[in-house]
Amino acid sequence: MKKTIRIKLKKERAILSDTLPYETPITFSNRFFYEFIIENSLEVEGDKIIWNSLNEANDAVVRLLFGISENEVEKNGAKRTIVIKNGTFITVPFQYGVSHKEDSYRKLSVPHPRNQLQIANFYEKYKELILYYSKRSKFSLRHPHKISDTRLFDDERKSASVVLTNQFDKNLSYRNKHLKSFFGYQKIRNIHEFFESKAYHQCEKKYNVMAQLDISKCFDSIYTHSIAWALLGKGPVKTELANVGNKTLAGSFADDFDSLMQKQNYNETNGILIGPELSRIFAELILQKVDFNLESRLAKSSIYRDKDYSIFRYVDDYFVFFNEEKIYKVIVDTLLEHLSEYKLGLNTEKEIVYKKPIITEITIAKRKISELLNDKIKIDIDEDEEKVDGEGEPLKYGNIFIHAKTLITTYKSVLSESGAEYKSVINYTLTIVESKLKSIFKKYSQVQYDYKTHRDLLDSIDACIEFAFFIYNVAPRANTTIKLSRVLKEIIEFCKKKPIEIDEMHHIFKCISDNISFVIEKYETKNYTQVETLYLLTVLSELGKDYWLPEPSLVKYFGGTYNRGKKTVSFDSSLNYFSITVILFYMRDKLRYGRARKAIKKTIKEKLKSPEASLKKDSELFFLLIDCISCPYLENGFKQDLLKHFGISKKKLRDEIINLRQNWFTKWVNFSFADELDSKQSDEVY
Repeated sequence: MKKTIRIKLKKERAILSDTLPYETPITFSNRFFYEFIIENSLEVEGDKIIWNSLNEANDAVVRLLFGISENEVEKNGAKRTIVIKNGTFITVPFQYGVSHKEDSYRKLSVPHPRNQLQIANFYEKYKELILYYSKRSKFSLRHPHKISDTRLFDDERKSASVVLTNQFDKNLSYRNKHLKSFFGYQKIRNIHEFFESKAYHQCEKKYNVMAQLDISKCFDSIYTHSIAWALLGKGPVKTELANVGNKTLAGSFADDFDSLMQKQNYNETNGILIGPELSRIFAELILQKVDFNLESRLAKSSIYRDKDYSIFRYVDDYFVFFNEEKIYKVIVDTLLEHLSEYKLGLNTEKEIVYKKPIITEITIAKRKISELLNDKIKIDIDEDEEKVDGEGEPLKYGNIFIHAKTLITTYKSVLSESGAEYKSVINYTLTIVESKLKSIFKKYSQVQYDYKTHRDLLDSIDACIEFAFFIYNVAPRANTTIKLSRVLKEIIEFCKKKPIEIDEMHHIFKCISDNISFVIEKYETKNYTQVETLYLLTVLSELGKDYWLPEPSLVKYFGGTYNRGKKTVSFDSSLNYFSITVILFYMRDKLRYGRARKAIKKTIKEKLKSPEASLKKDSELFFLLIDCISCPYLENGFKQDLLKHFGISKKKLRDEIINLRQNWFTKWVNFSFADELDSKQSDEVY
């Protein structure tokens, strides 16, 4: 029987939910850094950084984290204090690329861990004001509504999970500390819910036309100082600054938010980090003011919301319903005017206009895809009333037939007829495939064994693998790879169970391996790590030693080259932190990757010991150092050398730091592919 236990929420939980991009490798998380913070009671308090000293090794890591020397630490019993200097939180974020369009990528950013600690403190201090300023817009579809609540559910087997009990998440449960977000959101979780909502259908009846508008490069264009204009009014702020100077805003919510966003982006005022939920909240507060101004201005022109028009905004996308073209023109002109006040504008190339019947290409495609997959990916169960089992129940027999070519051809026809793009429906498709496979595997375990049905099942699994990789290869994205990985996880776990023989399992595993190898060869790394395909290396690890990539394939994928007749390997020094940790995780201590491992170690030293390297400011270097000293696949002497380079002179202390934690940000030890996929699924909030 389940019972509900309330968990006391900690302010540091923002570090688990709001400071990282969703698109990170499956091996990477903040969970162990969060544990370190809690264990050491580490926090930013006013103009000081405070923690409880547990031992010298923990203290040394805190000093590395904040880039300070031992003589800058004040000691008072077990309490340790650092006085914050002006530049302490001005850091360089770790930036990396993910596929955005067919021939381009988007830069995502991970703030320095010390900035993440600052963010937790900011949330605790201003959470009520964030909620207050998130209620001004009547147009917003996704805005902070309340502080997310958590519960611990415990059943008779003592298994536990955390649930966010806002209105959208009551039926979702996740293990451990997998929090979806610090805030609960209204009104929808994702844009697809809007197209299925009552409000959307009412607008379809009321209006003849819907236009979709997009803010051009929203996060790249945001001017951090504009948060004060949005919260306090642009005119009053500029007048006050002219008369009194910057001191007038010092210590205010607007000034602290502005400062927070600047410092984590190396004091840049033009543009904010892309990826963390915090950035979406920052943009939301500015756009809330734009929405408010837009509605007020239209009303002065006798154009009224829900009478002459209806507008909905999801993050930086506007959906405008109207009947008269002249009213729409006034709306767009007015919106452009108010956006320009905040140095923002519309991407006119992305304007899409739908006339009655107002139904998007994506909606049409999703409906047809659902019908297709429900019809084609299934197992039919028949009961034989004349034959019963030991409990007197009729015996069940299964019938299954899934054909890859038929699926692919029909799927292509659906997209062609609907006009939808592959990238718009791939996640939706893979989610259905995962669900259908779960159902098939569950039902198959209940039917009587039949040789023909069993062979048909194996052929059908092959067909689903081919279909999943076909649609994935059209437009690979990080979140799409996570969906694909979940499909593959279901198949791998099923194949390791009783109904499947060893040789049958290897046949299916080879099918998965061949498809992954094709993807890796096609998308080998050039100028940046493709996080989306790094997941597939982890999937390969799940298949076992028979499916390890040959070293040349691995080296080629990460942009490496062989030298001196293949005696040595070299990697470009631009290989980033995610690439390095994922390849180390994949190679482990396998002898076959000896040359590649040696080359990776050389790259690590080049990055960390280069003359321009600054552990005091550079987020990537801190992540790399701290993960390398806990990596079980690097020798102790190598780790000692790195710590010595960064001022840890005592060998005993270096040993203690190395042995302090098994995992920091990369989960080297006790890694469970299934659990980490579940964790990543719970992180998806956007």
